[in-house]
Amino acid sequence: MEKYDLTGRTFGHWFVVEKDLAPNGSKNSRWICRCTCGTVKSVFQYSLLSGRSASCGCVISEKKKGINKTHGMSNTRIYREWASMRRRCKNRNDKSASSYFGKGITVCSEWDSSFETFYEWAIANGYSDNLTIDRIDNSLGYMPSNCRWVTNDEQQKNKTNTVKIVYNGKEWCLRALCIHIGFPYKTAHGRLLRLKKSGREITTDALFAPINTDKIAKRFRH
Repeated sequence: MEKYDLTGRTFGHWFVVEKDLAPNGSKNSRWICRCTCGTVKSVFQYSLLSGRSASCGCVISEKKKGINKTHGMSNTRIYREWASMRRRCKNRNDKSASSYFGKGITVCSEWDSSFETFYEWAIANGYSDNLTIDRIDNSLGYMPSNCRWVTNDEQQKNKTNTVKIVYNGKEWCLRALCIHIGFPYKTAHGRLLRLKKSGREITTDALFAPINTDKIAKRFRH
């Protein structure tokens, strides 16, 4: 009879399923264990009892990145959304840090410390792989009461630096409006900058006036 019956016991992230009866050429007993990330592996009894093995290795790997992996979802898009959100708010060297870290935008503690908590909120609030997380009030951080899942177009409309134009009684972001009416965005944006610089009123007539192709052709001839 075994001196130790480890079946059903937990050691770190390991849950002992049963005794490993396969011969292994060692005097040390081995046990079939399941890690919290889902990995199943045969582990030496001594390693379990001594604490030398507390997981399949996923925890050590993710701790090097500052994240404790216990969910097995690191390769999913929703996990990348969570990691990206934390990175741009916490890492001053992130490419988007000036718009987040630099402006004091933070992630609430319940999401920052737990992907699982973020995941549960996301699924309950309409997450799908074609949507991105959006802050309703851009002056506030990432938290359940201030976030939603929207399309890229909807998110662009909500950016603080997005140019918004009223056209036929509806508010549009300039790029989306150009697509809607079939007008070159670069032309409209260039006109917008000139109107702003001169202090003149920004109107749709000024932005979308017919392009003088004869004038353009004459410029190229010279």
